[in-house]
Amino acid sequence: MLIHRIEIVFTSSRDAPLRVRTFLNELTYVFPNSIKINRGRQSLKDIIAKSIYLNSKYLVIIDVIKGNPGRFRVYDLTSKMLKYNFIIYGVTLLTELKLHRTLIKRGCIGKIEDQKIKNMLIDLGYIYIENCDVYANGDYIIKDNNYVFELKFTKDDKILGPVIRFQLYDRNKNIN
Repeated sequence: MLIHRIEIVFTSSRDAPLRVRTFLNELTYVFPNSIKINRGRQSLKDIIAKSIYLNSKYLVIIDVIKGNPGRFRVYDLTSKMLKYNFIIYGVTLLTELKLHRTLIKRGCIGKIEDQKIKNMLIDLGYIYIENCDVYANGDYIIKDNNYVFELKFTKDDKILGPVIRFQLYDRNKNIN
């Protein structure tokens, strides 16, 4: 039996609602060499121990705010430190767009206007420059009078993963 290396473990905060669990499932399709661990009532310590046992490099925790994905936290399991911490402004799931998931083996960075997001994508396996199954593209947009960063996973103008909007600045700061 061939077993591939697990680079990323995705999980949520405790007792995540269906929308957050669906978001996690879609993330495991667009990030190569990743799996989802159902959190349930497990402690963060238990999840970290499982992730280390799987020899993964990163643990990504999606926190829930008002029943939706609210924060995207990436822990480096080598240093056991929080490496990235982004507020999620909103997501659009493939299931909401009536699109089917495609398993991605090689992810490439397309046009990404934010260096922190670009660094996170590189750390999470978007390192290739050719023969890509998907491209991560993102830009700043204005949403509800705020600047947000919208990240899309696409190929040939087709959306292949969830659309994630990150709040990179103070939520109360408007553009006027």
